[in-house]
Amino acid sequence: MSFATTPTSESFETLVRRTNPVHCFAVSGMSDPGLQPRIMEQWAKRGLMPDRWHCARTGTDGSDVYIDIETSELDHALAMQIAEAMRTIFGVSQVLVSEKRFAASA
Repeated sequence: MSFATTPTSESFETLVRRTNPVHCFAVSGMSDPGLQPRIMEQWAKRGLMPDRWHCARTGTDGSDVYIDIETSELDHALAMQIAEAMRTIFGVSQVLVSEKRFAASA
């Protein structure tokens, strides 16, 4: 399942003008119908929407799930707070966070 809330062909100028980096969350957990809504709640209760959301079943029997989330609406402190909150959600086994920053080049 994949949801994209922004066009995938953002211009380079748009990416450079962002004040916050893009935070990327890699979430692993058990394949449960309620897992995605519990994770999405971390954005919804703050009035936010991720830029990109991709979910896929993994494992030989499909019992695990991998969710890749990208958002540019967060500062570093809030991104860490959301990651910590996701780690406490039932069914989540791992949450990794990274930042993408864009710089203009000649």
